[in-house]
Amino acid sequence: MHVEYTADGMKHILDTKRYLLIVDVEHTCTEDGSIPPDEREIIELGAVLVCAKSFEVISEFNCLVRPILHPTVSDFCINLTGINQEQVSQAQPFSAVFEKFVAWLPSPTADYVFCSWGAYDLVQINIDCKHHDLDDFSPEMTLNLKKGFAKSQRIKPQVGMRKAFELKGLDLVGDQHRSLADVHNIVKLLPYIFLQTE
Repeated sequence: MHVEYTADGMKHILDTKRYLLIVDVEHTCTEDGSIPPDEREIIELGAVLVCAKSFEVISEFNCLVRPILHPTVSDFCINLTGINQEQVSQAQPFSAVFEKFVAWLPSPTADYVFCSWGAYDLVQINIDCKHHDLDDFSPEMTLNLKKGFAKSQRIKPQVGMRKAFELKGLDLVGDQHRSLADVHNIVKLLPYIFLQTE
């Protein structure tokens, strides 16, 4: 479903959806690019379900994921995310984690809009779905909050979450590049995206 990144478009989402589903993934990465983009794998999947009327967090989901194509996590990735080899080695593979995630999602799917900071998180989820012979994950409506923030705040180009926090005089909490901390931080920016708060 097409989204209009306008004040009216954002209001329409709040008026017609029960929840905002804020999702963030961390994936395998290397400094030298030795893992091609189409072989990246999720190592953490985090999400919060937010009431569209109040922006109150209703429920949260967070799981580490064991990669299978490139099971050894690079030092670069460990330093970036703080997620170490022992943690991912003990985690379940994506297929099992994704099954839990889908079971956690509200039903019907029309009740929520899938939101992420940038458009890549859904791309990565579907890369992992392909590796595990799962059907594509195709939410009825998706929203790029990074684009929404830039439009509502009238800024170009689009900015990262840290810069967005600086622009609004907010303090990041938790560890950046950890999924659950990132989604909780994103929630703090929702009023600036949906309510056009200056």
